[in-house]
Amino acid sequence: MPANSSYEDNELLTRIAEGDAAIYPYLHDTYYNSLVYFSLSIIQDLQQAEDIAIDSLVKLWQIPTRFETTGKLRGYLFTLVRNASLNYLKHLRVKEKTEQVLLTAPQLETLVVESDIMHLIYQEVALLPESYRQIVELLYIEDLSSAEAAAQLGISMDNLRQRKGRALKELKSALLRKGLSEHIFSMLFF
Repeated sequence: MPANSSYEDNELLTRIAEGDAAIYPYLHDTYYNSLVYFSLSIIQDLQQAEDIAIDSLVKLWQIPTRFETTGKLRGYLFTLVRNASLNYLKHLRVKEKTEQVLLTAPQLETLVVESDIMHLIYQEVALLPESYRQIVELLYIEDLSSAEAAAQLGISMDNLRQRKGRALKELKSALLRKGLSEHIFSMLFF
């Protein structure tokens, strides 16, 4: 039967309930444009709105349903389109959030690596002899100047430089044994 034929309401509803595929060109011609427009008003994406309209008509064909009136048929189709359009928007939001998380994942990974490195350094600093540990803590953790650290420890600047050199040499050796690269050590302490 040609798509532009019209059907009596009862015949149309009976043929839908029976899953008669010949009725679907008529349903497409009758409802497609309205369904696309309705979906487009929700999602603002013409290609997706067209897909949603077609999918809704196909669902009606795949799962034949008995309707009491053509008004209920129309309401059913518009409900399918509304739900599919809202689901599409939810999918976009989830996709957007996922992309944001993925964009920040390298930053998180970097923070984890930095945290692991700092934990390793703090462990090794704690194992240094007391006089070396104090120098490293004052200069690199508390960020005091050499003059301030020497004054706080009551030692000369020459003595501070010697202890600092020995402390860094011992710390570097311990950290290299633990797998820290020389490049990272140099970035942190020089």
